[in-house]
Amino acid sequence: MLRRRGATLPARPDADALRAIARCETCLRTALCDELLAAPGNGGYRGFCPNSQYVEYLRDKELTF
Repeated sequence: MLRRRGATLPARPDADALRAIARCETCLRTALCDELLAAPGNGGYRGFCPNSQYVEYLRDKELTF
């Protein structure tokens, strides 16, 4: 999801990154996530992904104008 949203984890994972990884590994909605990632587009995950706020935080942090 990070790649799809144009974000990356920190090179040296901090506590927030490690928690996000753990949430992803234990998520009960992986089938839904896999289905979404297989489809074109880049939205729709915010309603079910426990890491959506973190992903968007990283994305916003990396945006440059």
